[in-house]
Amino acid sequence: MHKRLREVALLLVCLLGFSSLQVVFAAPQIMSAPAAQAALAADELFLLDIRTEDEWQADGIAEGAFPVSMHKADFGQQLNKILRQLGDRKLGLICATGGRTQHVAAILARSGLTNLVDVSESMHGNVHGPGWIKRQLPVVSLEAAQQHYREVIK
Repeated sequence: MHKRLREVALLLVCLLGFSSLQVVFAAPQIMSAPAAQAALAADELFLLDIRTEDEWQADGIAEGAFPVSMHKADFGQQLNKILRQLGDRKLGLICATGGRTQHVAAILARSGLTNLVDVSESMHGNVHGPGWIKRQLPVVSLEAAQQHYREVIK
């Protein structure tokens, strides 16, 4: 229960940064892993991998995704940096099995963010699809993903 309260508190801190945004509510778009990969390649999507660092180390990170853990205290700050550079691109979320992305995307949508994408089948798959890894879509190391983040997000 303590972990769940911490996650909710982190999301609330994150949402406080969105109070000045004036956008209309929209439900997150559901996107398959292959569609997300294509959107990344076309520079139409910023994909956030919101899992833990241990998960990133164990599985790698979807190539082109940014490692921004929802479990860290600076989640809101990192998200705000990304939103400032988002432009016309969609903001996608991916986790291990889809539960966290669905939860975070719903909260962000209720806070007024639009152009949200839930990569619903996630890294390991679920009822929505086999997942990024089983589809053998490209993954990179945590170090490579962090370097990509530093190059793109200022």
